[in-house]
Amino acid sequence: MFGSYGVWSKLIGASIGPLFQAWVRALLLVIVLIPILLWKKEIIPIEKKDWKWMGLFLIFTSFTNAPIFYAFTHMDIGTASLLFFVSQVLTMYVVGIFFLGEKLTKIKIISFFLALLGMYIVYSFSLIAFTFLAAGMAVLNGIASGGEVSFSKKLSGNYSPLYLVWLTWVTTVVTNAPVSYLLGETWSADIITNTGIYLVGFALAGVIGFTAIIEGLKTVEASIAGVLGLVEIVFAIGFGILLFSEELSMKVIIGGALIMVAAALPHVVEMGWKKKNLV
Repeated sequence: MFGSYGVWSKLIGASIGPLFQAWVRALLLVIVLIPILLWKKEIIPIEKKDWKWMGLFLIFTSFTNAPIFYAFTHMDIGTASLLFFVSQVLTMYVVGIFFLGEKLTKIKIISFFLALLGMYIVYSFSLIAFTFLAAGMAVLNGIASGGEVSFSKKLSGNYSPLYLVWLTWVTTVVTNAPVSYLLGETWSADIITNTGIYLVGFALAGVIGFTAIIEGLKTVEASIAGVLGLVEIVFAIGFGILLFSEELSMKVIIGGALIMVAAALPHVVEMGWKKKNLV
């Protein structure tokens, strides 16, 4: 689902402001999901013991749109993507180890560095292609995204994934709409009409992807999920090749293969360990 974000962005095009489409898309989901949540009786008060974790969760959520928009408009997309993914995975490792009690094993370390190497090969990182501010925004967005999904582990046991997703979209509306207005982005119903079907597709990809990752994090460690999430890069490249005739180069094949190996390695080792103990 997250790997399809680039597809929807290309289909929507540059005629609509990034922050405007973000909060409109979020508002659409907020409205559509309310009757579903009410029917399922999943809109419940946040318990006092969860206020701290919910606060952290939503604070990270509020920084998952504007920073990457600034980075993508002030530096090349490949470098911005690399900085984003590296900081996201690092954040998920840090949150997992220091806040969720996960262990830093040798296999996780090997997987992490394999994933870094794969991303480096795919994106051809260049130190001269960005300003420090733009790079900082890409890193900030990666930290925000990593913290957002990781801290959901502290909440998913008491609140439904759909409810948590709904809260993230409410936060997106509240934080992105004012910034969009202050930046002077065009607020036009005509723009929404012209790109409506793509906005709906973008919205569905977001809610399905986010619900899935919150559900998955109930049983998968955040650090491992961070590496698994990098498979998004492979799917994004695949969509680009299939839908937009983008080039499949050797470096993309090698980098994508390394990412896939990094994602699979912790689970292959774990299954082998369990099989050994059973024997």
